Amino acid sequence: MALFLGACATDKERAERAGAALGTFEAQKVRPNLPDDCRKQERSGVRMGEPLDTALIRTDRALGRANARVKRCADWHDQVGAGIDEGAK
Repeated sequence: MALFLGACATDKERAERAGAALGTFEAQKVRPNLPDDCRKQERSGVRMGEPLDTALIRTDRALGRANARVKRCADWHDQVGAGIDEGAK
């Protein structure tokens, strides 16, 4: 009889155990820090008095570098997120 009654837990106790387990699980899903490269900002390097065609080329190259960085960082973020989501299953 004691074994039977010992297995009974109140709703509150079961909820507390479930909450603790869920909290532990959620704490393990912390994303790593963003790579330093993802925080870098680009400058065109255009100088006062430069011909407009040169300024346009410099600006276009800077924009290309910035767009490539955004894509790399977004891909990294998606891969990390997918790994965390897979671990949640």
